[in-house]
Amino acid sequence: MPADMSVFGGGRWVRTQPGNLHTHGSIEPVMSILDIQGFPLHDMFLIGHNDDCGTIVLPTESRAENAAAALGPAYETRVHLMRHHSGQEVWATDYTRRAPDGTTLSAFITNLTLQDGRQVIKDGRWVR
Repeated sequence: MPADMSVFGGGRWVRTQPGNLHTHGSIEPVMSILDIQGFPLHDMFLIGHNDDCGTIVLPTESRAENAAAALGPAYETRVHLMRHHSGQEVWATDYTRRAPDGTTLSAFITNLTLQDGRQVIKDGRWVR
C-alpha cells in the first residue's frame, strides 16, 4: 500500500500545494523540469537543499524511478528506500545537477584551503 504523503504537510517551513504536493526549500528549476517532462506533480514531497541538489520523497518505488528518469541526464539521481517515522515505507530520489561536461556539481564545500596555505576543510570535515 502506498504511503500517505499528507504526513509531510503542515510544517512551519513546508508549503502544501494542491494534489498533495509538499515543497520545502529551493525547488526551481527541478520542479519545472519535472513538469516539462510530464511527470505528475502530486503525492510527493520535494525538498530543495539548494538550486543544484535535493530529494524527492514519493510513495512508491515506481514513482521514484519515474522521477529519476524525468530528471536525467541533466541530474545525477539515486533512488532508495527510506522509512518514515510512522513505519510506512516511502521512496526517495536524490538528485544533483550535472555540469555541461557531465560531471556532477558539488553542492557542499568538501575542501577549503585559505590564502595563507592552511587547509581548514578536508574531505568535508573541519581540520583541527
